[in-house]
Amino acid sequence: MIKYYLICTFLCAPFFIDAQTKLADSLLAAGNYLQARVAYERLLYQGYSLPNDVLLKKSYCLKAQSQYEEAYNTLQRADFFQGADSLKFNLYYESALNAYLAGKYDLCLSKVQEQHYYLPELNSPMIDLLEIMALNQQQKISDAEKKFNQFVTRYQLPNPNPYSNRKFRKLKNPEKAESMSHLLPGVGQMYAGYVGQGLVSLGIQAGCVTFAVASFIHGYYFSGAYTGVGLFYMFNNGGARHARYLAEQKNKERITELNSEVKNVAAKAIKK
Repeated sequence: MIKYYLICTFLCAPFFIDAQTKLADSLLAAGNYLQARVAYERLLYQGYSLPNDVLLKKSYCLKAQSQYEEAYNTLQRADFFQGADSLKFNLYYESALNAYLAGKYDLCLSKVQEQHYYLPELNSPMIDLLEIMALNQQQKISDAEKKFNQFVTRYQLPNPNPYSNRKFRKLKNPEKAESMSHLLPGVGQMYAGYVGQGLVSLGIQAGCVTFAVASFIHGYYFSGAYTGVGLFYMFNNGGARHARYLAEQKNKERITELNSEVKNVAAKAIKK
């Protein structure tokens, strides 16, 4: 009886696994990402013979749900040295993409470099574009420009070079903005590109200094010290931190604009 049961299990198991695979794929296609993830994880638990394929599909579910970091971690469970080169490439690409979307630009670049090293014969404009954009996000503009020029040459694209725009090459220095605001209130905000906010900060702090000086002149030393000087100290420190924040925000805006222009050029290669 036991022998008969084992024979039936051996014969039926492949059909059962195949049915589960089709079910998981149909759930993914229908957009039922949570159920599809559970189905794929069940296949992995049961020792499915193609785990890399299942892990890749599970990452699609997580990416569709904007769970980029978890999608990246899921892909790291795969064996990048097993399977067809096309599957390996997809593992590298999806890993890099999810790392980029999660804001892990160093991990994105690491996966792109691994792909170039282990699969040098496989090129794709998508993974090259990810490398350029990740370098931009890290503000490695010179390195990104070199990669962009190589990209344009490789895919024979017209070269309206966005890096020739000075505003992309001269990003703001947040530390400089903070230091400037400590020395000259409001100047750090102006340096960051927010003149109006700089003038407001300058006016408030000038008012605090004026109040303190007037209080001292009229003999109101306590109010001059604790109100005028105290408020100036608070607004000066807060204004300097705000200037740093504004410089960082300006850089983010410019990097976003730069990446948008890079994507517009790369779109011609992707359509080919």
